[in-house]
Amino acid sequence: MIDVNISMLIQLINFFIVLAVLNAILYRPIRAVIKKRAQRMSAQLHDVENFTAQAEEKMATYTGALSAARQQGVEVRLSLKAEGYQEEATLLDEASKSAAQDLKAARDEAASQVRAGKKTLTSRVDGYARQVTEKVVGWAV
Repeated sequence: MIDVNISMLIQLINFFIVLAVLNAILYRPIRAVIKKRAQRMSAQLHDVENFTAQAEEKMATYTGALSAARQQGVEVRLSLKAEGYQEEATLLDEASKSAAQDLKAARDEAASQVRAGKKTLTSRVDGYARQVTEKVVGWAV
């Protein structure tokens, strides 16, 4: 059985003295180190969150800029395509007009040659007719 006497009171006082000394020498510095470490971890966590937020913001900006650049590229390509079609139509129209003029000139030249040939042959018809008649009838000279 436990005997309550002065030695128990001395041991209780000794326990509190050891507790106070251990608290002053060991527990308080360890708690301070743990508190500083927790603060440092909190600060680093805050820095990581800020960095992540900035990275997401930059990624969103980059994605937006990339999308805008792609859209602008599509618009430029479409405008250049339209210009190409317009230039093609202009060139085809000019080529068609040029071909029509060349064809008209060739037809006019052929018609003038036909008229000149007809005129020449018409003027010689009487002579040819006389020669043929002489050969057929036998009046060849």
